[in-house]
Amino acid sequence: MFCGGTKDRIPLVNQVSVQERLVWSFWLAAGIAFVGGLWPLIFGGTSSRIASAIIPFTIGAAALAACGFVYRQGRTITAALYFVAGLALVYGLLAMFAVPLELAVLGSCPNPPATCPPGLGRPLTVGENTGMGFATGFALVAVFVGFFGLMVVFRKPLLPTSAPPARTIPPVRQTTTSAAPAQPHNGSTPAAEEPELELPAHEEEEFPELPPHESSPPTT
Repeated sequence: MFCGGTKDRIPLVNQVSVQERLVWSFWLAAGIAFVGGLWPLIFGGTSSRIASAIIPFTIGAAALAACGFVYRQGRTITAALYFVAGLALVYGLLAMFAVPLELAVLGSCPNPPATCPPGLGRPLTVGENTGMGFATGFALVAVFVGFFGLMVVFRKPLLPTSAPPARTIPPVRQTTTSAAPAQPHNGSTPAAEEPELELPAHEEEEFPELPPHESSPPTT
């Protein structure tokens, strides 16, 4: 039995490696996005003003993880999910940076023991600044890792190339040794050979015997 050679297995190995990189890139991006949303809670606590960023970060992580499951459905669905993930991460970043922007425009409360005027917020704490920095870095990394997976989806062919089928039936050996008829030089089809006709056996014909010759009498 004949099996496919090394050349037949190379396209299949390449296709499997591309799919593995594609799936792991989306799932890795989803994990990075989810961890990025946890940093404001870890450093700032649940009462911090940037803790609500965990909601859009979780939505972005879920959309990136969904890309790893539905990328076989087509490029359009994968690109739409990646767009939703990027939009959610960007919204989380804007929600965090809106706090220091508001403090810069409206002003912040003075340091204690001074009283805080109404309408002003307290300055950012060290934990809030640290959580905001880590969350921003993780969000950017998640977007770039997810973009790598999206690039692989758009570069792969629409129809997967399958390896040619391997031959499993041994070839039939030719038992007859009859010589093939010679082909004419002018390219015409040779005429079918006619069987040779046998001539009948030669038979000698028997001729009738002539009467004995009689000499006539002389005339006077």
